[in-house]
Amino acid sequence: MKRTSLIAISIIVIIIILSVMSLESIKKPTVDVSDIALRDVSLTGTTIDVGLVIDNTNPIGATLDKITYDVYLVNGEEIFIAHGEKEEKIPVSANDQTTVIIPTEVSNVGIIKAIYQCISGEERPKLKVAGSVSLNLKLFSIDVPFEETRAV
Repeated sequence: MKRTSLIAISIIVIIIILSVMSLESIKKPTVDVSDIALRDVSLTGTTIDVGLVIDNTNPIGATLDKITYDVYLVNGEEIFIAHGEKEEKIPVSANDQTTVIIPTEVSNVGIIKAIYQCISGEERPKLKVAGSVSLNLKLFSIDVPFEETRAV
């Protein structure tokens, strides 16, 4: 009985040590905005495609649980024009990149402001996308922030 308990405790200690060692080798994945593009324009709204690339350099895969972000028009000042959220389980492979395209509906009121600023300003207006991605790395979850500003 004592020998069985000692073996069980030894196995548990080895598992804990190996888990701690593997946590040290896990790096925070990176998220980059790969694209901000106008896709569809109608009388009532405009669709902007926001492309994200999640770079997971870890030996274990992850699951993308949630993406939350805001879109701003930037031309001297930041004007909020849209908020986007996507809650969907998307697999992120180990040692690989995963691309996610998120369509975002924007009210044409924001687009009209962009056109007005474009006409009245010297610079082309820019769109800024800022947010975070929630990744489940099986052992723990992390939020990875991202931000990108590009001319339209």
